[in-house]
Amino acid sequence: MVEAIVAAMLLVMVALGVLKGLDTAQQSSGREKARSTAAALTEQDQERLRSFRAVDLANYDETRTITVNNVEYTVQSQVDWIRDSTGGTQSCNNSATQADYMRITSTTTSNLVNTPIAPITQSSLVAPPVGAFGTNQGTLGIQVNGRDGTGKEDVSVTITGPTTVTNPTNSAGCAIFAYVPVGAYTATVDTNGWVDKGGNQKTSVGATVSNGTVNVKNLDYDEAASVDGVFDTETLGGATVPATTTQLSAANGGVPTGPFAPFAGERVWDPAGSGALGTISATGLYPFADGYNLYGGGCPGADPTKNDPDYFTTLGTNAVVDVDPGMASPAAKVRLPSIDLRVLYNGAALAATYQLTTRIVATQTSVGCTTNPEKFTFAAPSIDLNGWMLQPALPFGSYSVCVQSLIPGSGTTTKKKSITVNNFYHRGIKPPDAASPVVDLNSGTTSGTC
Repeated sequence: MVEAIVAAMLLVMVALGVLKGLDTAQQSSGREKARSTAAALTEQDQERLRSFRAVDLANYDETRTITVNNVEYTVQSQVDWIRDSTGGTQSCNNSATQADYMRITSTTTSNLVNTPIAPITQSSLVAPPVGAFGTNQGTLGIQVNGRDGTGKEDVSVTITGPTTVTNPTNSAGCAIFAYVPVGAYTATVDTNGWVDKGGNQKTSVGATVSNGTVNVKNLDYDEAASVDGVFDTETLGGATVPATTTQLSAANGGVPTGPFAPFAGERVWDPAGSGALGTISATGLYPFADGYNLYGGGCPGADPTKNDPDYFTTLGTNAVVDVDPGMASPAAKVRLPSIDLRVLYNGAALAATYQLTTRIVATQTSVGCTTNPEKFTFAAPSIDLNGWMLQPALPFGSYSVCVQSLIPGSGTTTKKKSITVNNFYHRGIKPPDAASPVVDLNSGTTSGTC
């Protein structure tokens, strides 16, 4: 009985091995057939491209899907310009003459061909016949460089003007638009997840095509980075606690003014309608090699280096961020100094009845912050039983602080008073020689609200 069971198991194992071998052989045969088909399609595409007129072949780039025996094949056709003097792909180096040859490349892929067999690629050269291109034509080169100054390959570039053409950048980072009509053009890149130095995904540069020459324009463009800024402050007692604010800035001298950078050297994030936040995400950052300095607020006057040039190399090192292309950096701690305002009446804290009506509005007045200044509103009750401001953290800078409240003798009439406060200190607690600002509502008030 045992011998029969063992014999049966051995028979099953042998049968499974034979079937596995047949299945592997069948898969191998299928891959080889697919490879042969891909090779044939690649050769056919080469013949197809060689049949084109030179003027139609220039700047050609197309991807097609072809189905053979229920298998889909992707055939990519691409044309690069080649210089006779070097035999290499034409770069975006300025040149008085245009390229001499066109290199036509056909690449065929499929699900079967890609794994584990590489795509099938064929290339050949085409020499445009004399007179193939007309007069009043030139070549435009758009050089797309990453943060390290090297060319970025396979970035789609579109030129619009007397004609509209889209080409990818070659291995040198250059998109060549050869033998296009002379005139003024706009070259545009718009790649998802990529940005220019100002944080713009879609960015353009003006260019001119001159007769018989190569004109070149450069674009700085790379994969976007990101980082979260997490706000905190230091209390009068010396404790570090979470804080909130409405805007986050990232400073780097290479940032130009633009839609996301209202001031040169400063990107700003202002999550509309979100109010004060404990964390603001800085997205769409150009990955400058020297990174960014983060701070709360959205104008130059909120930059702590305006009062302390060494801030980011001493007390603010936590807010110095390194960024890499396409990567999210670790969250950074961004310190907001505490204004530590105290509201009193005749030198003493307001009675609880009046404290419940106390409202505070702080408006940025720093240099560079007076156009559409940030305004921070702290609803009543905004002070504790001893008159201290409940949420004292504000971005660095100078402020006009207005306090409104009902006070003894005012009945139902709200009184207000404003003072100027410089919120420059690195820590929440003031140094010994700097007293916390006080608003005493016993004198100097006027009727109304802040």
